[in-house]
Amino acid sequence: MKRGRAADAVKAARQATGMTQQQLSFEIYESREAVSQQENGRYRVQPNISKYFAEKHNNPWVALEAAAEYTGWGPVKLDGEVVDLHRASVAMKTKEELTEALQAIENVCVANHPRAIREYDKQHLEEAILQAIDAIVALTQYVAVICMDYGFSWFKMWQRHRTKLQAKGFIKR
Repeated sequence: MKRGRAADAVKAARQATGMTQQQLSFEIYESREAVSQQENGRYRVQPNISKYFAEKHNNPWVALEAAAEYTGWGPVKLDGEVVDLHRASVAMKTKEELTEALQAIENVCVANHPRAIREYDKQHLEEAILQAIDAIVALTQYVAVICMDYGFSWFKMWQRHRTKLQAKGFIKR
């Protein structure tokens, strides 16, 4: 298996905490070899490591990278050369992406049946979808950065959100 972004995220998260592979293995009840194999990409990053860093160290990046690796899609940590993850920059970019997504959504009509849509309208719908995905990625970065910088628990915030959805009847318990 090729070493992926999730493996890099585990190693970076572990090193950021100052733990050795052995210390992490004690925390997650796995062997040091299992930790090493996940960090080196020989095995996929397991959910318990993702959950550990999100819950215990308020670091959502391992979970995001691992989920994207498992599914082949989804938000990941933006870490390219032109990315600035300072909270002010992330907030500004998120507002920009949300505005663009809202404008794109407002400019399409979904009232017509999908079989009756013209190619021109289909292209606009596709653009609206891409703009919405940009907004989802931006919001994910925003929530992660704000939670980490201000000490809100990423894990607890998602638990609270899930509880709210259940209370409103949007999801089953």
